[in-house]
Amino acid sequence: MGGSSYNVGIGRSSPGRSYSNQSAKTYESVKKAHPDVVPSGDRRVSTDAKNPIVIALDGTGSMGDSARIMLDKMPMFWGQIEQKGYLEDPAVSFVVVGDAYTDQAPLQITQFEKAKAIHPWLKKLWLEAGGGGQSMESYELAALFFITKCSVPNMEHGFFFFIGDEGYYPELDKQSTLPLFKELKNRFDTFMIHWPYTCGSKADEERIVKDWKEVFNECVITLREPKAIVDVMLGLIAMRMGIKDVEGYAADLKNKGQTDQRIHTVSDAIRPFEGSTLPAKRSNSTTHLFKNRDPFRSRRLI
Repeated sequence: MGGSSYNVGIGRSSPGRSYSNQSAKTYESVKKAHPDVVPSGDRRVSTDAKNPIVIALDGTGSMGDSARIMLDKMPMFWGQIEQKGYLEDPAVSFVVVGDAYTDQAPLQITQFEKAKAIHPWLKKLWLEAGGGGQSMESYELAALFFITKCSVPNMEHGFFFFIGDEGYYPELDKQSTLPLFKELKNRFDTFMIHWPYTCGSKADEERIVKDWKEVFNECVITLREPKAIVDVMLGLIAMRMGIKDVEGYAADLKNKGQTDQRIHTVSDAIRPFEGSTLPAKRSNSTTHLFKNRDPFRSRRLI
């Protein structure tokens, strides 16, 4: 399909840094959330694309450099979708998740965009690197937003990727958050890409994984290499759409110049989904939770 239409010249990294100098300059200079990405008032997101993708990344301190690595790799992510034909008519919305009980900006959301139009939105995101240190972040707010404030009228198949190391809050305004994630899963093909929680005990890590599996069952993938996240997402998309199997996708990675170790890591992560049946057509129903109250209007949550 030709070259990528999203190329912003990411550039090199300084010694000892896993993300580019451009990323460091851009995101370390942002000191507060931009009004355009804060989910306050009546703000909504929408797209007419057939296959929207939401990438919801934990941007708190325990995630280290992973947020900047992800932002660096967005051009490659889009470019591979275009060049390899993994997904027809996509659009991407990027989300940064924090902690609604401790952070100034616990939820930031970009509009759905295509190709180079994604990049100006990414530059508005604040990587606050906060968090409350209690092994939970406010992932449930992202789920609630995309259930109640997202319009995708032409969606044929949508993907939603949570990326993080912590668990979700079990309640929001004294209501269980479990139905929010279940309803999100009914709308989007939803995955949690998780890597071990290193700020707590082994019991914390076991509890986090158990809680996510209660929500998403087998669609919880433990990954220990942040730089492999984009390759895993692309592999899942290619397999779910029936474009590639594991071996075919591994060949794509090899042709792209990935190391044998990376190919092995990614192949192991996506292999359980080989041959899996695409979920049924997604629901566009509106959740009945919080129908008489909008949690986003509470200052505590924005």
